Amino acid sequence: MLTIKDIKEFKEYLKTGEWEEHFDYRTPDGQGEMLDLIEELFELCEIADEILTKKLYKNMGAGG
Repeated sequence: MLTIKDIKEFKEYLKTGEWEEHFDYRTPDGQGEMLDLIEELFELCEIADEILTKKLYKNMGAGG
């Protein structure tokens, strides 16, 4: 399970430009893995958005 610390550290890794720097030094396979990770994060965010939207909608009394 991811912790908030893990997420904050990865966020900082992206914000500082380290991710881009490391990407440039990786082999094509390594770059592919890094891109796959970002793609998984996008999918994770979409799922989280759906869950939160459903939960908020339900809590506001509009849902089942």
